[in-house]
Amino acid sequence: MPAMDTDSTPESENEPDARPAAAPVPTPGTSGSAPAATASLEHDVRVATRTGRYALATALCAAIVSSVVSAGSAVYVSRNELARKESAAAAAEVRENRQRVYADLMTGVAEYVEGLGFLEGTLTRNPPDRETVRAAIDDLTRRGGAAIKTVNMVFLVGSMQLVPTLDEFMHPYDTFVRVHLNPFILHNFGGSGDVTDPDGLLRDGPGLVDEIDRMMAESGEFVGDFIVRAREDLGTG
Repeated sequence: MPAMDTDSTPESENEPDARPAAAPVPTPGTSGSAPAATASLEHDVRVATRTGRYALATALCAAIVSSVVSAGSAVYVSRNELARKESAAAAAEVRENRQRVYADLMTGVAEYVEGLGFLEGTLTRNPPDRETVRAAIDDLTRRGGAAIKTVNMVFLVGSMQLVPTLDEFMHPYDTFVRVHLNPFILHNFGGSGDVTDPDGLLRDGPGLVDEIDRMMAESGEFVGDFIVRAREDLGTG
């Protein structure tokens, strides 16, 4: 009877293995969340370890680590790309909002200057028409309120570098209304709209016209300075 080749007898998986145990294979995450490809590699590592094929097990471990590192790198890159796109989108939205508010301010100031010119025209008539002057004052007050509203919007969403420039309009506007226009209204139309001085328009009109000219000049200087600062802020200067 020929001798049996004991080397060809498969090793039982239940027998103790005298060879040193392979290093434990790190498994990232939980088994329920591991990708199918990584789970398959882990199974191959266990089979290779039981059959003593340690070189193959080492190679498979390297494949698992490589796949996990690649997946982590992809997530890192994706998150940073998303953050970059979100940041760019936010910056574009801020710029668009500022551009709109800056344009609204220019429009508001221009309309206020137009109202100043209309009031000046009514005061230079000889003699001035009381009802026309009163209507021009009401219109100027409305335009001034709209202009100040746009200034406040720039304070809210505009660049901080524009804040000092806004005072070039705010201070002359406040002085004109508080020191010159309101006393003119009170003296010539009274608190209730009654005429308090029939000759007041002829006497007070020229002085108010001078202040109107000054306010128009200062508003024009403000517009020029604001345009320069706004273009710098928007990157178009």
